[in-house]
Amino acid sequence: MKNKVCYLFVFNGYSDWEPALAAASLQQFSEYEVRPFSIDGNAVVSAANLRVIPQLSLEELDAGLADIVILPGGAAWGEGKNREIGPFILDILGKGKLLAAICDATLYLASEGLLDDIPHTSNDLGLLKAAVPGYKGEKNYMQKPAVTAGQVITANGTAGTAFAHAIVSKLELLKNEQFAFWFGFFHKPEFQNLWHE
Repeated sequence: MKNKVCYLFVFNGYSDWEPALAAASLQQFSEYEVRPFSIDGNAVVSAANLRVIPQLSLEELDAGLADIVILPGGAAWGEGKNREIGPFILDILGKGKLLAAICDATLYLASEGLLDDIPHTSNDLGLLKAAVPGYKGEKNYMQKPAVTAGQVITANGTAGTAFAHAIVSKLELLKNEQFAFWFGFFHKPEFQNLWHE
């Protein structure tokens, strides 16, 4: 029986490959149940034309039950869509829960000022500044695939594996040897380090 919750945001055109390894890792090898949700609870079509049926709508979410929320990328963020999620995200952060955003989802965090004072990354600093004119976090930008800063994880759009690694590391899942072995096929440098420490 799984007793922890990962909410995974899905929306039309979301980049389905970006959260895939992280979600599979949590669902298959941990106490976390991955619960996909959309704004209205209706089915969405991903960037790869996969029809996804969420379990929940935004209004059905409970920030108190969540342990982690994953925000995948997709063109919708840059188009100013998905802003309805704002109060829930603030609630998540206010409750000290883990928030993980990749690719264009980092544009949303930047637009809300949530990256101004913490180390973070995105697809490119120049693109981030151009897309979010009010962004004030340049001094904290890191040119890395993924960055963990307290309860916030950010990653660029080519770093799905590093994104997953940041999540499972933060949640201490690599202590599970069976999982560490499996994950090592995707993240070989960390796999080798794990077994030689």
